Amino acid sequence: MMKIAAIYDIHGNAHALEAVLKEIEKEQVDKVIVGGDLAWGPQPKRVIEQLYKKRNDFIFIMGNSDREIFEQYKKPQKVNNDMVSEINQWCIEELTKNQLEWLGSFKFAHSEGDILFVHGSPRHDIESIRIDTPENEVYEMVKNAHESVIVCGHTHIQFQRQIFSKVVINAGSVGLQSRAKGACWLLMDSNHYSLRVTKYDFAGAAADIILDGAPFKEEFANHVKNPPYEGP
Repeated sequence: MMKIAAIYDIHGNAHALEAVLKEIEKEQVDKVIVGGDLAWGPQPKRVIEQLYKKRNDFIFIMGNSDREIFEQYKKPQKVNNDMVSEINQWCIEELTKNQLEWLGSFKFAHSEGDILFVHGSPRHDIESIRIDTPENEVYEMVKNAHESVIVCGHTHIQFQRQIFSKVVINAGSVGLQSRAKGACWLLMDSNHYSLRVTKYDFAGAAADIILDGAPFKEEFANHVKNPPYEGP
């Protein structure tokens, strides 16, 4: 098997993305798979500018927030007074037409040999496979996948679980991680799966987020400095 890096849930955190890309470059991987939720967050312009340059080199999977931003862009609607829709609109205003169209062009899943990469689950991009989801429930989500290894994201907590005949791996979140102090990602080589956590300048990242002026910037900055401990 070739050497693959999987990065998920960047969520508009430019400092975290830069740190992980530097680590990936050192590893000399064969492929980089970006598992969705790129722009939604405090620094969509900076993140998308970096990844748009890699659009012909990396493989991109659509996350639920990528899809929702694109849908709101294609069919403008009244922005509700809530975090999700306000950040969606912020992303639309920050990105170019070409970047938004590109965001809406990602595929739902990618298969690499016996490994399936999806954002949420093999059934839907908002279906959550959590670290503590009961085995029987996870199995219903993954049982129809032909591949024996499923790599996912969406829930922002790294884990590797054996679910009957399937191995389920959550790569964690690059930009809005939980239960980890750093940018989370996955390195795969042969039959070895390594869950990585890359340190970066959290205080500098938080200060930049405040300066960039996104809606809810204080909440994003605090999350970067003090990642929540969620789950069991």
